[in-house]
Amino acid sequence: MAESDDPITIALIATATIGTVSAVQQGRAAKAQGRFQSKIAARNAEQALKEAEGKRQAAAEAAIQRERKGRALKGKQVGLFAKAGVELRGSPLSVLVETAQDIEADRLTILREGALAASTDEFRAGIFRAEGSAAKAKGRAAQRASVLSGIGTATSGLASAGLASSQFKSSRPPLSSGGRGSR
Repeated sequence: MAESDDPITIALIATATIGTVSAVQQGRAAKAQGRFQSKIAARNAEQALKEAEGKRQAAAEAAIQRERKGRALKGKQVGLFAKAGVELRGSPLSVLVETAQDIEADRLTILREGALAASTDEFRAGIFRAEGSAAKAKGRAAQRASVLSGIGTATSGLASAGLASSQFKSSRPPLSSGGRGSR
C-alpha cells in the first residue's frame, strides 16, 4: 500500500484543502463586500453634496426674493410718505433705514441658514466617504486574515496528515519478501 493510499492521510489533506479554499473564498467575498459598501458610501456622499448645493441655491434664491420684496416695501413706504407730503427726514427717514436694515438682516439670515444646512450635508458627505474608506479597508483586512487563516488551516492539515501517515506506517506490519530471493 503506498502512502497516498492511506485513507486517513487522504481525508486530512482533503479537509485541509477544503478549509484553505473556503478561507480564501471568504476573504474574496469580504473584500468584494467592502468594495460594494465603499461604492454605496461614495454614492451617498455624492447625493449629500448635491443636497448641500441645492440648499445653497435655494437659500440664495430665497434671499433674492426677500430682497425684491424689501425693495417693493421701501418703494411703497417712500410712495406713502410722498403722498402724505412727508419729507424724508427725521422719523420717516429712520423708518426707511430701519426697514432697509431689517431686510438686509432677513436676507443674511436666509443665506446663513442655507449655508448651515448645506454644511450639515457636506459633513454627512465626509462621514459617508470615511465609512466607504473604512469598509474598503475592512474588506481588505478580512481578505488578508482569511488568507492567513487558510495558510494556517493548510499547514495544520498537512501536519496532521503527515503525523497520521507516519503513525499509519509504523502500525503496519513489515512487508515480507516472500518472493524469489528469500529462502
